[in-house]
Amino acid sequence: MLCAAILAAALIFCNLPTRNAEIPQDVSLGHEIGMRLPDFELETLSGDRFRLSEARGEYVIINLWATWCGPCVKELPEFEAFHQAHPEAHMLAIHSDLITEDVAAYVERLACTFPFAVDESGDVVALLGGSTVLPQTIVLDRDGFVLYNQ
Repeated sequence: MLCAAILAAALIFCNLPTRNAEIPQDVSLGHEIGMRLPDFELETLSGDRFRLSEARGEYVIINLWATWCGPCVKELPEFEAFHQAHPEAHMLAIHSDLITEDVAAYVERLACTFPFAVDESGDVVALLGGSTVLPQTIVLDRDGFVLYNQ
């Protein structure tokens, strides 16, 4: 249910106008609300590359999850439904570096169509302010600013 509320909020944010002013060069980078998320790149399970800077101009929803996290797995179908209804938003599910089983095989059974990646080093999860407390969802506006991170 919380996931549905987060996705509803993301939908509202996705329909807000973009910032009209040019973004200053000295903007604060970070994962807190109001900060611009630093760029990162991960290889998805399908072999594509997801680079955050290439998603500028679009809303981005990032979900931190793990196969061993019951609530994470339970909310993935809601993320899939949101992705189907709003293909204009970029979505990425990132599995934490604590891997207990074959993530690719697990994701294949889920039949989700949005991209999944594994952060084997833990660097991206740390950049996003993540920890072992999962699930975590980050919503970015079209300019890469954090609207939600919990």
